[in-house]
Amino acid sequence: MTIIKTQGLVIKYTDINEADRILTLITRNKGKIKAISKGCRRPKSSLLSSSQLFAVSDYVLFKGTNFYHVSAAELRESFFNLRNDLLKLSYAVYFAELADTVTDEDMACEKLFIVLSKTLYYLSQGNIPIGILACAYQLKLMDISGYKPMIGKCVNCGKEENLGRFSINLGGALCSDCYDYDKASVKISQKTLELIGQLLSTPISRLNTIKIENNIFIEIDKIISSFVQTHLDKKFKSMDFINNIKSLDIK
Repeated sequence: MTIIKTQGLVIKYTDINEADRILTLITRNKGKIKAISKGCRRPKSSLLSSSQLFAVSDYVLFKGTNFYHVSAAELRESFFNLRNDLLKLSYAVYFAELADTVTDEDMACEKLFIVLSKTLYYLSQGNIPIGILACAYQLKLMDISGYKPMIGKCVNCGKEENLGRFSINLGGALCSDCYDYDKASVKISQKTLELIGQLLSTPISRLNTIKIENNIFIEIDKIISSFVQTHLDKKFKSMDFINNIKSLDIK
């Protein structure tokens, strides 16, 4: 029996049997895996805290026929205070859903684990505006997944001057000579393009240094949301829920 030790983050789970749970983990060195945590729903289980949503733990696993199995786990971070804020919790669910969408099982991606865990940390701390954190996370995730938007030059011809539109379908900026290559492209200012570039390149820990005017943020948020949904070919229910919360101004 092969024993595996890895750090992982629970992005979703399914309850089975009387007290068991199938965890979907984003791990530091094994990518996305599914692991059965037996008896974890019992109040006195040593696996209880490490089998909760968003828990980051050091796991000891062994490989079964269809799933990994959790032999032992030591909790590192629970992000428990996310549960005290409905909007933060909803964003955390969305971030996890995105991570689940962009990665296949058993494909190692340490960068994804780091970006997701850091994003959840700063979301729980509350010292970075949620909107800026969400936009940056989505951009960084798309970059990891191979869908990095082209910001500094025309996505069609490579020209760096007169970038005035953004093509969701082509995945980047268009110069004035190439507008006709995507008639559905949206008008965008140089300042907005630069801010998207900053959100993409700035470390998560320094996102609070980025200041964005509200009207420009609305533009950026709309572009990024459309970009993500188009290239991942998926409509995210968790984002619909976030929009409903915002419309009702629920805290």
